[in-house]
Amino acid sequence: MESNRNLTKDSIRTTGPATGSSSPTGSQGNPSTGSAPQRAKDAAQSTIDQTKQAVNDAYEKTSEVLGNAYEKTSEVLSNTYDKTLTYGRENPGTMTLIAFGAGIGVGLLLASSLGGGRSRTSRVAEPIVGALSQIALEFLR
Repeated sequence: MESNRNLTKDSIRTTGPATGSSSPTGSQGNPSTGSAPQRAKDAAQSTIDQTKQAVNDAYEKTSEVLGNAYEKTSEVLSNTYDKTLTYGRENPGTMTLIAFGAGIGVGLLLASSLGGGRSRTSRVAEPIVGALSQIALEFLR
């Protein structure tokens, strides 16, 4: 038991703070270099700061791109809506037929979706809706 105590005391003495040229501040005694844990902490903090800056830059860039895309999309939709209203005012009969055809197409799609599997109605409804969509687009151009 006592020999263990002596070993422990001896190991504390040999592993305690060093003196001379092997100080914790470096081989040249420069206190600005700091200890290894402090240098690691500083390096980690620097990495965290760089990462935060990169994330902030990416967020700002993404916000700007999305804002521009939103503005362009809303402008295009607004122009298309205005053209549709103008066309509807100038050609009420044609617009009524387009709306009637779109209603039939939507009705066919709803009827086919309620039926379950791929029936004759669904095979017919999809091309009709596609054709009506193309006709409506041609009228609005």
